[in-house]
Amino acid sequence: MIYSIKYAESSDCLKIQFFIEKHWKKDHILSLSKELLDFQHLNPLSRKYNFIIAINNTTSEIDALLGFIPTYQYDKGLFEQGDYWGAIWKVRSDVQNVEIKNLGLSIWEKLFELDNFRSWAAIGISEIAKKIYTISGMQIGELAHYYLPNISVKDFYIADHVNATQVSIPKYPENIAIREVCIEQIRERIDCTYRPRKSIAYLKNRYLNHPFYKYHFWGIFDSDRLVSIWTLRIIKMNKSRAIRIVDILGNIEYLPCLSAELQKMLVDIGAEYMDILNYGINEEVFFNLGFLKLNPIGDVIIPNYFEPFERKNIRIEFAYKADFNYVIFKGDSDQDRPNMMP
Repeated sequence: MIYSIKYAESSDCLKIQFFIEKHWKKDHILSLSKELLDFQHLNPLSRKYNFIIAINNTTSEIDALLGFIPTYQYDKGLFEQGDYWGAIWKVRSDVQNVEIKNLGLSIWEKLFELDNFRSWAAIGISEIAKKIYTISGMQIGELAHYYLPNISVKDFYIADHVNATQVSIPKYPENIAIREVCIEQIRERIDCTYRPRKSIAYLKNRYLNHPFYKYHFWGIFDSDRLVSIWTLRIIKMNKSRAIRIVDILGNIEYLPCLSAELQKMLVDIGAEYMDILNYGINEEVFFNLGFLKLNPIGDVIIPNYFEPFERKNIRIEFAYKADFNYVIFKGDSDQDRPNMMP
């Protein structure tokens, strides 16, 4: 046997960073920042790294690896759920031997031996990975991109070709309120409607305790009862701002149109627009809330890449395996992480 395939130990940290730097992408932030690597991949229970690695028994080097992120990475109470997201998946292209051709598949198959395994999703997939996922019978799709422009903005510096006249501003229901909340002070139990399941503890550890990014939390209140929490990040670019809603906890499917109150939030923050990427929630729910749906090949541009900034639409494909109705947000997996050191 040329390779030993195993789950990475804490002692493999430098080897993992070296592999990412040399064989994945030069100056990749995970190769530069152990703090972010630990935040995203150092398992809170085993204290091992969430990577499956293939060690060459002759050279002792990593020739392939696959990163993963369990939801319990940010809340140990979710351990029994068995939900996992994929991250970096790479086989070295500069090594030739009789086993390396199937090495990527070999490390991927080991995923299904993870503790309590119930679901898996890869978000932002390559064409090679897409072929493997398709052959394996996984569900393939593309994230829908919704946005709400600030109707008081005339000149857009982040978005482009936006037609704010499409936005409807109905009267805001008196029993519904939106306000920023302190996630550490929330004691209410929020109905976790969507799966994979998350929790208040998950939001705190995934977003509030992020080593580089600053997130905000909006509470949606129905007659003073907290029914949903929206996690968002404010992007500052080209002397302008945008609001990215990256996660939602709690049911939003019965809420009325929030366009009027969301416009107020846009004005208060001074943002051109807010957006949200999603799979698994019916588009009519977002239309009812007041959002518009982006046509990725249309004239309107709502950027998705900011590090570095690219003023163009980006389509994000995914694959998943689950026995339940799967829901994806921008904050899932490693999609909302820095690409550059602050």
